[in-house]
Amino acid sequence: GGRQYLSLHIAGDLPDLQSLFLGVMDHSLCALDKSQIASFRHSDILSLLKRAPSIGLAFWRHTLIDAAIFRQSITRNGTRSAVARVANLFCEQFTRARIVGAVSGWSCPLPLSQTQIGQVVGLSIATVNRATQTLRKEHCAEVRGRRLHVLNWRRLSEQAGFEPVYLHEDLSGRK
Repeated sequence: GGRQYLSLHIAGDLPDLQSLFLGVMDHSLCALDKSQIASFRHSDILSLLKRAPSIGLAFWRHTLIDAAIFRQSITRNGTRSAVARVANLFCEQFTRARIVGAVSGWSCPLPLSQTQIGQVVGLSIATVNRATQTLRKEHCAEVRGRRLHVLNWRRLSEQAGFEPVYLHEDLSGRK
């Protein structure tokens, strides 16, 4: 119960870009799965941004989407039922994995234990267990082998009240 995950980053994310302009990092990052990490000095990034403003705009957009995900997390955890919180997390993670091409059929990586899911959505492990059982029984989704398996996207997204507009991606398949 001593942790609260504010966001989950997936392959290709640039976590903590806001620290580029802040002197002190007021939180920590941890890997929940195998990760490849690249580290860059702030001075090198700032120099790059001066030389290539379009990269700065891309970083700014990425940071704004991170902020939108933070806001959605607060809304998810403050206004939804337990089942809807877990369903919303599943929808978000599946959608983000789809955006970066990390889905296989209707499944994607989800390397979280029930305890960690609870720490993301602000619920006890017992409540997470009941919520995930409900989603499985209603043929919405299930987690097996560190993967999220979406059984019925329409039902899952309805349970979640999921509206992916905050991810600011074209999800229609047209790019």
